[in-house]
Amino acid sequence: MRFSEYFYLAFTSLKEKRGRAIGAIIGVTIAVLALSLALGIGESFQKTFVEQLQRTIAANSIIVTGGYTGGFSDADIAYFKRIPGVKDAFGLATTTGVTITSSGEQPVTLVAIDPQRLPDFLGVSDMRQVVAEGSTQPSGLGVLVSYNLWSDPNTGQRILDVGSPLVVRIKSKSIQLVVSGLMVQSSSMMEASVGHWSGTAYIYMDPSTYFTYVSNTRNYAAVIILVGDLSRLDQITKEVRAVAPPGSNIISAASMVSQFTALVGALETFIGLVSAVGMGVTALWIFDSTTISVVQRTKEIGILKALGYTSLDVLIIFLLEAIIISAIGIVIGLSLALILSIFVKIPMFPLQFGLTLTPSVVALSSLLPLFMNALAAYIPSRRGASLNPVEALRYE
Repeated sequence: MRFSEYFYLAFTSLKEKRGRAIGAIIGVTIAVLALSLALGIGESFQKTFVEQLQRTIAANSIIVTGGYTGGFSDADIAYFKRIPGVKDAFGLATTTGVTITSSGEQPVTLVAIDPQRLPDFLGVSDMRQVVAEGSTQPSGLGVLVSYNLWSDPNTGQRILDVGSPLVVRIKSKSIQLVVSGLMVQSSSMMEASVGHWSGTAYIYMDPSTYFTYVSNTRNYAAVIILVGDLSRLDQITKEVRAVAPPGSNIISAASMVSQFTALVGALETFIGLVSAVGMGVTALWIFDSTTISVVQRTKEIGILKALGYTSLDVLIIFLLEAIIISAIGIVIGLSLALILSIFVKIPMFPLQFGLTLTPSVVALSSLLPLFMNALAAYIPSRRGASLNPVEALRYE
């Protein structure tokens, strides 16, 4: 028997019970769309965040924070630099304070870092990418200020300009600085890794100025280690852990990306499983519809077998009905998901997520409902295919 004959008989049957068929198609469409959205948004979330991590944390970096001694000295940094495979290491000193602007009192975090290393810390290749106006490097009492310090977050009005004086109160003393550069609104995952977040107002200053006017001891809150040989990253991480002061936290950029990817993958799987519940409901609908169809067409099955159709032929016809319904629902569902992928944009933090329909998302969203619906239709279809033709012809 040719496939076209199977298809004709299955399609004719679906036309006769078009009400149930349309309902099943709608169910498959909703299930496929829900699964595509869940997996697609998860893929976009993972892709966007991993790209952001890789941009803002050099893949060849190891970040060392904490320590029971209260920080890291220049001697500690020198030890890190001597580890085989380490290209360079530099310190990062931070403290918190309060500054008074026209919008009122605002908490700030002062960050002292070698101006030559500031692009690495901020995850850019050129400081002009993150500086809107003024100097691209802090020097002397001249500092770079973050967007939420020079621009009012509520009104968007400018509070500070290049050259504006900036008084910062740190504990019992006050320091007068000068704004030399205004930074654009952005976030750095490197900042997050050393305990800061994009909602904080930052002041970036030269380390020599910081240790002259802010801190009497030359201690760093964190050390950024740049690895020259990535193939030895794990070994270098172990050696860094061995020479780091007690209580230090060692964060490898590569392992951070790997852990984040695993976390998002697990979350995506969970969301996918929740969405798959809709497919279970649709499969039950297919099972019920096929069972009713077998009962209603018992006499027709007897006639087909009397004409020479085998049990396999009857089974294929019923399964093909479920496959046709699933295929139509899958095509409609994926088409709607493709249209939504153009328009859906989800803002979160400074990032924006969309709907990423990768080949794996499309394949899973297509094959899973197809398999589940075919499996749901198989049980009643097999029962119908195994009917005795004589008994089937006598059925009323």
